[in-house]
Amino acid sequence: MTSSRWFRRALLGSVATVAVTTGAQADELTALKAQLQALQTRVNQLEAQPAAPEAPEGASFITFRRGTEATADWNTSRVGDAVPSDRGFTIAITPTADLPAPVHEVTVSGYVKGDVIYDFNQDLGNQFTYTDITEGTDSAEHIRLHAEQSRFRIKSRSDTSIGQIRTLIEGDFWGGDFRVRHAWGEWDMTPNFTLGVGRYWRNFMSVDSGISTVDFNGPVGLIGTSRNNQVRLTYHDGPMEFAVSIEDPTGDSSQGNGDDLLTGAIGTITTPATATVATGGASDNLPDLNARWQYSGPGDTLFLVSGMLRDFHTDGDLGVDGDSALGWAVQGATNINLADFATLSTSVMYGDGIGNYLLGASYGAYANANGNIDTIAGLGLFAGLSFTVTDATSFNVGWGWTKMDSGDTREAADLYGEELNREIMSVHANIMWQPVQEMKLGWELMWADRKYRDGGGMDSEGNTSGTNKSDDAWRAQFGAWFYF
Repeated sequence: MTSSRWFRRALLGSVATVAVTTGAQADELTALKAQLQALQTRVNQLEAQPAAPEAPEGASFITFRRGTEATADWNTSRVGDAVPSDRGFTIAITPTADLPAPVHEVTVSGYVKGDVIYDFNQDLGNQFTYTDITEGTDSAEHIRLHAEQSRFRIKSRSDTSIGQIRTLIEGDFWGGDFRVRHAWGEWDMTPNFTLGVGRYWRNFMSVDSGISTVDFNGPVGLIGTSRNNQVRLTYHDGPMEFAVSIEDPTGDSSQGNGDDLLTGAIGTITTPATATVATGGASDNLPDLNARWQYSGPGDTLFLVSGMLRDFHTDGDLGVDGDSALGWAVQGATNINLADFATLSTSVMYGDGIGNYLLGASYGAYANANGNIDTIAGLGLFAGLSFTVTDATSFNVGWGWTKMDSGDTREAADLYGEELNREIMSVHANIMWQPVQEMKLGWELMWADRKYRDGGGMDSEGNTSGTNKSDDAWRAQFGAWFYF
């Protein structure tokens, strides 16, 4: 009896244990099924998303490639001075591994240029320096070789959330040392407005006017001082562009004598009444104001109108009152394509106080014997033709003429004992041959005729004297560009 009772109890315990165990396993199975369903849902979601493209083999966040096409659409070169877009190299930076369009690109380019120069009449320097043509030195033949025009350029383009930003740093070795030609930044504030700040081409000038030359200076009648420090706002809409700028006035210098204003800053002038008149040194109290409108059509066609206003100023720091005078200039230019085998380039500029805006002018203004500022009027004309002979060869010829007001020039030259240009005419003719993109060769013949006033200064009685002089000069030049 006892054994039978123990057996029944053991059997009931076993059944209870099995029942408990079975229930626990059922709960675990239910939880496992729920986890599997959640995992399957997540897999389905991932499969529904588009697959990320795999990066091409050898791709990188930073890439290097030959050529400068990335910034080629941003024209920063003057006519005949561009580096072929397949020269140089580009550094591209991309933001993510799936390699969208680069957000930052830097291009590096430039050239080595060597020149061989032969002056038939007199030594005129590393460039065809018109003011060095002087009467009575026709037998001073001279030869020189230099490589100072060699150039180095870095450009960049960055796409940002507030618009594209571009930079340009360019220099050459003119004068024997490395010098900055351009240090410029641009920001596309809107699709139509661009803000530019730094050192760049003068807004007054046309970078597309003129011809390709071997000579660094080029023909008279075109822009004189071509680069300046400035702030510029540009509106562009398709082929049309309008820009206004405030620019560094070029009248001041460390000696007190302005680059474009002739003054008696370091001395006195004796008048016929024997009174001493002291003229304060040139100073800059207002920036130059420049405005330019241009239309660029197909086939290198161009129409341009520009103007500038400038202020000439002398200080009253030598016991006399200072003075101010307004200078101005206007320019019209056009390029016309002639049946795709030639381009005609013309320009005319005129102004009163135009000064260093015009190549071949001496000063824009001067302080007269009474200490007041008189501006000097000037006219510049240019016409040139560029012929495409073959795919590798071109022929270029350009004529330029600069004419300054004779009366003002005579008075200023005689008062200060200076040589001041009255009239200069120049002609450049060359053949350019570029058999490959890496090299260009040029042979050029140039001639200029200079008429100038050789001032004698003022004597103790207040009398002035001077002489009108003239001479011409010939030069031959060979140049070789090697692009990297």
